[in-house]
Amino acid sequence: MINLKKYIIGTGITALALAVSLSFTACDPSISALEFDLPEANSQEDLTPPTASFTATVSSDYLTYDFSNTSASATDYVWDYGDGNTGVTVDGVNTYPAEGVYTITLTASDKLGKVDSYSMDIEVVEPEVPAAIYPEVLNGDFEDGTTNWKPENCTDCNTNAFNSSSDGSPLLYDGTESGASKTGGAKYTSSTSAGANLSSNTRYGYQAIYVSPNTNYILEYEYAIKTDNEDVDGGDRAIVSILDGYYDDAAVAAASEPLVSIVGDEASGKGVFDTVKQVFTSNASGEVSILLYAITNDELYIDNVKVYPVE
Repeated sequence: MINLKKYIIGTGITALALAVSLSFTACDPSISALEFDLPEANSQEDLTPPTASFTATVSSDYLTYDFSNTSASATDYVWDYGDGNTGVTVDGVNTYPAEGVYTITLTASDKLGKVDSYSMDIEVVEPEVPAAIYPEVLNGDFEDGTTNWKPENCTDCNTNAFNSSSDGSPLLYDGTESGASKTGGAKYTSSTSAGANLSSNTRYGYQAIYVSPNTNYILEYEYAIKTDNEDVDGGDRAIVSILDGYYDDAAVAAASEPLVSIVGDEASGKGVFDTVKQVFTSNASGEVSILLYAITNDELYIDNVKVYPVE
């Protein structure tokens, strides 16, 4: 017969001894089993150490660079931007104080203490400002009559732009003497005048052009007023404007706020042309247009309309 009491007691003592033995073993700091404790989360095994790398992209501000982190098997990052600035974010961004060559270094590490570094030189250079566009004002000397100057629409006014005339400026478009007794020009009379004489026959010359955005330009033209009899409120005058944008209707264009408007009001006589010019700054789009008209009760002439960049 088996003595169950003896067997159970014996087994219990054996189990207790084994538990005590394991407890003392686990508390022994000298055993090699401690070398196999699990590493911290997100780190890689020694077989896959971190590799540091990144790419650099300049922003619209030539002093500011964005750095895209392309490292592998890393959890922590330290950036040295080469100008005294540092960072610890995954991706980097830095604004440099001035032009020059800078060495950027990214140090990547993991939770096992493995480290790798990657460096890149960048040259910070202010880009050259492109030369300003020299717009072509089509038929700016009016030798081809109203060609290129007729607006598409003109609400309650006339789309014929002006009266074609052979009493234009004696100067050619380049400023040299024409040597001719007659040259083309844009003519306005009381019937085609704006202002107090505004009617369905009022005429506006209009032309859309493209210039460099946010750039200084000069508007220039010549004009001649036959007489000024003080029969027009404000006096007889020529008006040439640069408008902010393009317009489908000359009447709407005339009512808009111009970037610049030059008034010529010296009545030097028919055939005696005065030159006026003024600087203006183009808009952000570079899309501008020229509008010309007159307020007169007599005869008024406009010629050699030019737009060119400030040198």
